[in-house]
Amino acid sequence: MDRFGHNLPETWGLEEYERLLQLLDQRRFDEVLVRGHVLLEQPETGVFTRAKTHNMLCWVFVEGIKRPAPEAVLHGEEAVRLTERLDEQALRVQSLCNLASACYQVGEFDRAEQCYRLVVQVLENRPVLLSYGKVLALQGMAQIDMVRGENGEAVKKLLEAERLCNDDESRCLLADIYRRQAMALIRLGEPQRAAEALAKVDESSLATGLRGLWWRTHLGITRARVQIAMGRWSSARTIATNTMALARELGDMPVLAECACLLATVDAAEGRKEVYKRARSALTFAIQSGRRDVVEDIRARIQEYLSAEI
Repeated sequence: MDRFGHNLPETWGLEEYERLLQLLDQRRFDEVLVRGHVLLEQPETGVFTRAKTHNMLCWVFVEGIKRPAPEAVLHGEEAVRLTERLDEQALRVQSLCNLASACYQVGEFDRAEQCYRLVVQVLENRPVLLSYGKVLALQGMAQIDMVRGENGEAVKKLLEAERLCNDDESRCLLADIYRRQAMALIRLGEPQRAAEALAKVDESSLATGLRGLWWRTHLGITRARVQIAMGRWSSARTIATNTMALARELGDMPVLAECACLLATVDAAEGRKEVYKRARSALTFAIQSGRRDVVEDIRARIQEYLSAEI
């Protein structure tokens, strides 16, 4: 109902939402946030439009600007609440996935896992609601396993995700699954198996544009970690240095932190004096990322290198 008492359709405001989608395609994320907030402030905006807009703003924080934020979680919560009220199950599953990612980024790992498990539960009976939604949920839960140090469980989930990717449309997903498998295997102390997993990555299947560049930085740090695990210092340094340059261009703080950490590890192995400076840079980048999981991981790995700071 509008301010004059006239009934309005639940889809009121969808035209403005479509304009927001165009801005997303242009990666004008700050403008999307401003205009999305304005759309939500309008009392005439329909419930369905509100649900889609909350879900979009959650995604913008998580995948667009990649900024951990309580606001992202709150938008995700509202999107889920509204989709449940409307019984919009497809949008609800999407919203749960975005809410899970938002919770993960702010360190609410238990809650993120609950969201992913609910996605799997819903998709067991209605897989058409979100293509490869179960794969995405398994990947998310595997990442949480790795944060908890349960790397064997992560490998199991990633192998299950791999089995669900059995057509050409899943090639891009498979590439990321293999990369994540390699990371889990490195943490299990199995560098050879990790290298074998990475060898399966089909780079021709990767996305183009900034999304593809972002993914290549993650592939780069994984390759560098494999080289370090095998004691190939020179190769690891080259990969980490090149990946760091790309991460600077993208402003990706978690990757910058990882690259600096890897270079500190190589510096220490080669007896270079730069190790402390590298370690300090790694921790600084990690803190700037706003990600507690990144900070705790980096701090644990460079602790001995920081002994010179006092």
